[in-house]
Amino acid sequence: MTLSPVDSTLRNHAPIARLQTLKWIALTVLGTLVLWYVIAIVSFAGNTYGFNNRFTEVAVTKHWFFLLWSNIVVLKGYLLVGIGYVILIYPIVRLWARWRHFGVRGVVWRAALLSLLGYGLFIFRLMLEKPYFGDYRHLEGWYLWLGTALGKWAQDTVYTTAMQVLPTLGIVVSAGYYLNELRLLLRRAASPAQASMLASLAVLGAFVATGYGLSKDTAATLLGTKPAPRPKNIVIIGSDSLRGDHLSCNGYVRPTSPSIDKIAANGVNFTKALTPIASTLESLTSLFSSQYPHTHGIVHMFPNKEMVAKTNAEAPGLAAVLRKHGYDTAVIGDWCACGFNELPMGFEDIVVSDFDNFRVYMSEVVYLHHQILPLFFDNRVGHFLFPKLKSFANYMTPDVVTDQVIDRLKLRAEDEKPFLIFAYYSCTHLPYKTPRQYAELWTDPKYDGKHKNELALNVDEFIGGTDINEKWSKFPKKEVEQVTALYDGTVRMFDDCVGRVTKALSEQGLMDNTVILVMGDHGDDLFEPNTTFGHGLTFNGGDQNNHVPAVFHVPGLKTPGMKIDNFIRTLDFAPTLLDLVGIQPDKRMEGVSLVPQIRGEKPSAQMAYFGETSYLFFKRKIPGEKPLHIPPMDETTFIDPEFDYHFVLKTKYQDDVLKTKERCVRTERFKLVRTPGEAGPIFRLFDLAEDKHCERDVKEHFPEVTERMKRALDRWVNDHQQSTIREILGDIEEFSIVPRQ
Repeated sequence: MTLSPVDSTLRNHAPIARLQTLKWIALTVLGTLVLWYVIAIVSFAGNTYGFNNRFTEVAVTKHWFFLLWSNIVVLKGYLLVGIGYVILIYPIVRLWARWRHFGVRGVVWRAALLSLLGYGLFIFRLMLEKPYFGDYRHLEGWYLWLGTALGKWAQDTVYTTAMQVLPTLGIVVSAGYYLNELRLLLRRAASPAQASMLASLAVLGAFVATGYGLSKDTAATLLGTKPAPRPKNIVIIGSDSLRGDHLSCNGYVRPTSPSIDKIAANGVNFTKALTPIASTLESLTSLFSSQYPHTHGIVHMFPNKEMVAKTNAEAPGLAAVLRKHGYDTAVIGDWCACGFNELPMGFEDIVVSDFDNFRVYMSEVVYLHHQILPLFFDNRVGHFLFPKLKSFANYMTPDVVTDQVIDRLKLRAEDEKPFLIFAYYSCTHLPYKTPRQYAELWTDPKYDGKHKNELALNVDEFIGGTDINEKWSKFPKKEVEQVTALYDGTVRMFDDCVGRVTKALSEQGLMDNTVILVMGDHGDDLFEPNTTFGHGLTFNGGDQNNHVPAVFHVPGLKTPGMKIDNFIRTLDFAPTLLDLVGIQPDKRMEGVSLVPQIRGEKPSAQMAYFGETSYLFFKRKIPGEKPLHIPPMDETTFIDPEFDYHFVLKTKYQDDVLKTKERCVRTERFKLVRTPGEAGPIFRLFDLAEDKHCERDVKEHFPEVTERMKRALDRWVNDHQQSTIREILGDIEEFSIVPRQ
C-alpha cells in the first residue's frame, strides 16, 4: 500500500505534518465561521427583528453606518472562536491520526465534524438554559419526544452527556496532549534540575494565582491579633415586577420562594408594602430618594435631559448619604436597572445594562443575529472581552448579575469596607421567559399554545396602538393559568438568585454584619378583574400593581420571624435602612423609619398610602364612563440624540400624560381612585375588606369617607401634603364604619 505524503507525515509525526494538519484544520474552521457569518448578515438584512415599526425607518436612514460598523466589529468574536476551536480540535485530530491514518480530506471532514459538534452542543445549551436569546422551539421537538417516549431520565442522560461529559472529555484529551508536548519540550530544552525548577515555579505560580496563601485573617492569627469589628453593611436584592402576593412566605399556594422564606423566618416580613407608582424608573427613584414622584421630578418613564439633571442635582439618595459615611456603594443589575446610568441616586459604581438607549437597541439587534456571541461569550470572559455586551438586555443575565454581586462581596470581605450593594434583576418582568427548568415548574405539560414559553406579546401592537387592552381582555382562563404559571417560575428563578447571594454572604462571614432587604419596584397585572397585563396603568383589580415584598434580615433581631400585616410604603425603605445602621436620614426624605416596628417598640405610624399611575400605554375601560387617553408611544415619544439616544416624551405631550394619570389614596380598609375623564374626574371608592379586587364602587354607601378621602387626595396632589389615616378619617376606627343603606 502506498501512503500519501500527508498520511506518511502524520504517521511519522514530522514537523511538516503538524503544520499541514494545523493549516487544514484552521481553514476548515474558518470556512464554517465564514458560512455562519454570511447567514447572519443575510438574516439581519432580511429581518429587522424588533424594529417592525416607525423606529425602523429611523434606524435605517439615520444610523446605517452604525449598523454596518456593528456588523464588522463582531468579526473579532468569530476570530476568537476560530482560534479556540483550532486549539481544541488540533490535538484530537492528531491523536485520531495515530489510531487511523488519513490524508487531507480526512483532516478536513474530521475538523468540520468536530466544529459542527461543538456548535451543536452550545446551541443545545442555549436552547435549554438561555431561551431568552431567541426562539429555539423548532429545534426542541426531538428532546421533548425523548421525554415523552422514554421518560425524564432519558432527557437527563442526554443533557448530562452533552453539557458535561463530551465537553469535559474534549478538554481533558486536548489538555493531556498539550501537557505531554510540553513535557517533551522541557525534556529536550532543559536538564532534569532545570525541569524540576520550572515545574516548581509553575506550581508556585498556580498557588499564588488561585488566591491561596496568607490572607488577612491568617496574618492576624500569626500575629496574635483579631480583625477589628466591621460596621454593618446593606444588601438590597430586588426584581422588576415582583408581586408581594406571589411569595410563599406571604401565603401563596405555590412554593415560589424557599430562599426568601428562610430570610422571613429569621427576620421581619412586611406583608403589605406599596410603591407610590408602578413603573420602574419612577418607583426606584422614589425608593432611594424616599420622595414622591411629584417631589423628585421623575413623573413618567420618558423624562428628558433637563428633568433627569434636576433630579440628580436636587433629590436626596440613600447611597449618597452612605457614601458620606465611607460606604462603598454599587448597583449591579441587568436591563431593568438601566435607569441608574442616568439617575445614579448617589451610587458610585453602576454595573448595569444600558437598555434605554436607541443605539443600544440597534446594537443588540445586530448581535442577536450573530448567534455566535450568545453561544460563546455570555460569560465573565466574554463580558471582559466585549464590554458592550453588558449594555444588552439578553447578555446581562440573572446568573451574570449574581456572579458579579458575589465577586463584589468577596472584595468587601477582604478589605472590610462597609458597603451598600443593590442587586437588581429582570427575572419577573414581562414576557416571563426563563430557562426550561423554571418555565416547566408549574405550567401544564400538555399546553401547546403560543404562550408555552413566554407571554407572546406583539411589541408593535403595544407601542403602535392603544386598543391592545381590549384585545387582551378576552384572554381565556386556560391562557391566564399558563401565563400565571410562567410568572411563578420567574419568581422561583429570582429566589434562587437570592439564595446564591445569601449563601455567599454566609461563606464570607458577612451575614451577622449585614442588613438584607428583599423587595420589588412594583407588581404586575395578571388578568385580575378589570385588568389584563402590565403595570403602572391603572388601580383596577386590587393592589397587585403596587404591592411588593419587603422582607428584612436584621442582625441581632430580638424577635425573629415577625410578620407585620399593616401596610407600609417603599418610601419608608431608605429611612429604615439608614436607621438600622445608625445613620440619620436626609431631612428631605418623605418616608418614615420602620425600625420601631421592627424592634417591637412602637406600632405603625399609620401613614396613608398615596399613589399615581405612569405613562398610559392603552385606553382605560370604566363601565359607563369615558376616561381620557393619549396617542400611542411611537407618536408621543422621540429619540433624542442630545440625550444619548434615549426615548423621550415630546414636549407637546407632557401635560397630556400628567392629565391622564389616575391617582389614589388608601387606608387599611378603603381605596379612593380618581380617574381623569372627558367630562371631569371619575371617582370610585372601594371597600377592600369586602372587595379585594376593587370590582364594586361603594362611594354612595360611604359618602363621608369619600369626601374625607377626596380632600386628602387634593392636599397631596395640589399641596404635596401627605396625611395619616387618623387625619383623614378622624378618631373613628375605620373597620367599624357601617355603610349607608
